[in-house]
Amino acid sequence: MANPIEQPAGTPEERSALRQRVATVLWNDLWLTRRARWINGSIVALILLNVMAVIAESDNRLAIPYATLFRRFELLSVVVFTLEYLMRIWSCPDGIRYGHLGAWQSRWRFIFSFNGLIDFFAIAPFFLSLLLPVDLRFLRILRLLRILKLTTYSDTIGVFARVLKREGRALAAASLAMVSLVLFAACLMYMLENPAQPEAFSSIAQAIWWAAVTLTTVGYGDITPVTFGGKMLGIVIMVLGVGTVALPAAMLAARFGDEIQAQRDELEAKVAESLDDGVLDPAERAAVEKLGTELGLPAAHVDKMIELQKQLHVDAGQCPHCGKRL
Repeated sequence: MANPIEQPAGTPEERSALRQRVATVLWNDLWLTRRARWINGSIVALILLNVMAVIAESDNRLAIPYATLFRRFELLSVVVFTLEYLMRIWSCPDGIRYGHLGAWQSRWRFIFSFNGLIDFFAIAPFFLSLLLPVDLRFLRILRLLRILKLTTYSDTIGVFARVLKREGRALAAASLAMVSLVLFAACLMYMLENPAQPEAFSSIAQAIWWAAVTLTTVGYGDITPVTFGGKMLGIVIMVLGVGTVALPAAMLAARFGDEIQAQRDELEAKVAESLDDGVLDPAERAAVEKLGTELGLPAAHVDKMIELQKQLHVDAGQCPHCGKRL
């Protein structure tokens, strides 16, 4: 007689437990456990191999003799990426990444998020080629988008995205200044050079190309001023370009450094809080290591910070093992 307490296979409880295990691997502990490192590391390696395959397949000397191998590899990649995409939708955690939402609300939120759209477009070219005649070059470009899947597995890219978001207004102002300077320089150069070079500076639109490459200090040299006024204007634009183009880069570098420091301060506060009683139990250490992984900080940095906080407790007269006064 069956035990009434035991649940049959495939019950909602078992499915929920399986969903939680999948979510742990794909969402929560990307690099913390051995299983998560193996699975996610394999997907990252497959992404990089796909990028290499797209590049190699563009060479007919490799594409023609190894066409069958490329097709089989593409099929394998699509199967793996499709399974990963579906498993991410199915195991999308409720209330973790997208607030306190229901299962399907969080899933729809993921589907239309940046990472969700990237995962979709990573497999869309294959199915699109089965339904419609698609130009091979266009298909390769879409397949190359798979490299953006690496954003899912890199917390550093998330830091960069937060920096761009917080500095959005300042970057927009700097970009507006650059665009205005390019247009102003193009108009002046057209007025100065059009009479002397009607072919090279045939319109303001043509002069915009010169202004852009000069302002960014690229200077291809395909279009150059020949009049005295044009050369003087070129000197002014080149000098202005050194500071104008460097401004957004300097802003991003400074803000990126501030963001990294803020993450380290957050981790340091978490370590200090965990060691408030002088003891760092396994659960607290796991929480600290997980926060360090989420912040994109190396494990060695986390361990060094823990040891430093322990030393501070020793200097304060507390035992680093039991938390009692020495």
